[in-house]
Amino acid sequence: MRNLKYFSAVSALAILVGCASTPSAPEQTLEERAQARWEHIFAEEYPEALAYYTPGYRQITSPAEYEIWVKSRPVRWTGADVKTTECESEERCTVITAISYRIPRGPTGMNNMSMMRDIEETWLKFDGAWFYAPD
Repeated sequence: MRNLKYFSAVSALAILVGCASTPSAPEQTLEERAQARWEHIFAEEYPEALAYYTPGYRQITSPAEYEIWVKSRPVRWTGADVKTTECESEERCTVITAISYRIPRGPTGMNNMSMMRDIEETWLKFDGAWFYAPD
């Protein structure tokens, strides 16, 4: 009986380890990358955020240029929550993200209002990794 309990415990542990090492679904990995890009933007980690962009975009945009672009936007992003992923193919997906923002230079009364809207982001897969493709 003792051996049966030992065997059951070892079997259960093996199953848990097997589940833990199962690779994530492509959509989950993509959603994690999309959320991580936004988290880097909020933390003002612009070179890290830029690393999520397509290789072609990174060839024509330096980290300094990217930082200037983010800081010069008329809105200030205050939050992002990746909601869904819709894949058109194995190499192209659209990520729907709920973005919270405010307009600091907006009309009086609106400049402190927090607003939210969903945006669609295109992500492309290159060499097994997902990258954000700006419009």
